[in-house]
Amino acid sequence: MSITKTILSASILSLTLAGSVFAATVPSLSLVKTIDTGDKKGTEIISIQSTLMQAAVSNSIKGVVDIYSLATPEMPTLSLRIKLGLADGEQVTSVAFHPEYNYVIAAIQAASITANGRAEIYDAKTGNLLVTVSTGIGPDAVIIDPTGQFALIPNEGEQFSLNRTNNSYASADGSITLLRLNKEPSQINSTLIGLPDLTGTAGFVAAKHKRYLERGIDWNQDGEITEEPLDLNGNGKIDKESITVGTFRGIDVKAKEKNGEMLMFPLVDNKPDVLEPEYAVFSADGKTAWVVLQENNGVVVIDTASAKITRVFGLGITTHAADLKDDDSIDFSSQLIALREPDGITLSSDGKYLITADEGDTEPKASKVEFNAAGGGRTISIFDAQTGDFVGDTQNQIDEGVNKAGFYPESRSDNKGSEPEMVTHLALNGIEYVVAGLERANGVALISLANPSSPLVISIAAIDKTAEAGKIAPEGIAYFYDRKADKHYIYTANEKNGSISIFEINVQ
Repeated sequence: MSITKTILSASILSLTLAGSVFAATVPSLSLVKTIDTGDKKGTEIISIQSTLMQAAVSNSIKGVVDIYSLATPEMPTLSLRIKLGLADGEQVTSVAFHPEYNYVIAAIQAASITANGRAEIYDAKTGNLLVTVSTGIGPDAVIIDPTGQFALIPNEGEQFSLNRTNNSYASADGSITLLRLNKEPSQINSTLIGLPDLTGTAGFVAAKHKRYLERGIDWNQDGEITEEPLDLNGNGKIDKESITVGTFRGIDVKAKEKNGEMLMFPLVDNKPDVLEPEYAVFSADGKTAWVVLQENNGVVVIDTASAKITRVFGLGITTHAADLKDDDSIDFSSQLIALREPDGITLSSDGKYLITADEGDTEPKASKVEFNAAGGGRTISIFDAQTGDFVGDTQNQIDEGVNKAGFYPESRSDNKGSEPEMVTHLALNGIEYVVAGLERANGVALISLANPSSPLVISIAAIDKTAEAGKIAPEGIAYFYDRKADKHYIYTANEKNGSISIFEINVQ
């Protein structure tokens, strides 16, 4: 959709919202403030508890969860820092505030890539550890249902291990942990939900797409994974061309020595060891959950009462105009054909539509793909929550809108563009909206679902227009309604510079 058409549609939408040609325009986003958490990086996930007007923020580098008071929503104040006491190599990947009880759940990845992780539940007032529950391998998110009965933890199991005897690789199975919550944390129990072989599922990634997973391997066994140039084949030089560094599924694993220990694993099927659950959303009653498999381009549906997978559907391909060249010349005349590969997922307030933020996570870059699908739709997509049928997406409105606003990340054109990362939803005056964080563009986008088959980007705001692509990197996103002041806010946790940004949704 062109910018001209977007402006025209926004004008029409303003009449729909207002019911009169004399009424106010559509809602818009504006940056209120960005606060420094005191940490340089790692501020990753933010979760808001509206009843007590507080927020929990995780820091993956410091290994902490911070509790903020939102008594003054435009100026969050730190009330407690919970030091998780993680061992070397462990990492907190996410946090979620219970909607009613005053505790938070943190997801912890183990130091070993083959070991189960855990969920730790902390008192949000004292910081005391209340209980620990085992999860699957590589827990990457915590999502609590609106009723507070359940929590879901997607376990990615994304890392690969090397068998040095035969130079072959293996990866742990992805899985999902379902927690049954309780006011008394000691009564919390869990079920580990395994994933089936989903190879051949319509709309999922397939061998024909020729996609790769970029994953780090501790090749030189020094306890760290480096992205600095490294002589992987021991020939005494850094080779310019890709080299073979073993096999996976009997297919060569490739690497470029200039990228250090970052290897490219072929994604040729959707067996459990390459299924990577990323994020989830619950129905309003907590009875159903949808879990997105980002790299696999699909969704599994879970019945929480039985802890069973009831349905699976693929997310398919988007085709639209895009700028695909990193050449300092912004030109949206090329065509992008891409698997959506969403990171974030949410559900509209009425429960009718699933909304995905189509960031992308497979390789190669879009500029390197010929006659095939790239990874990452650069879109916000809408699906029927009951059937999984595709309804509509934003096409190239996000990148074009960011460009018009003056902060398009041209250096990412050949890869995945602005990268819509996570998404949250809200309803205003009877109309559904979603807000997406744009990781590489360092901003946020407000999208109207007044017509779900043609979602419309109506406002875009930057955290800092002058920042280099991805140097602020809004990762987590949350919506907060201040009932006292009748104001609507969006908060982002910015991973790359350790800050929190507050945006107001201006409703006139």
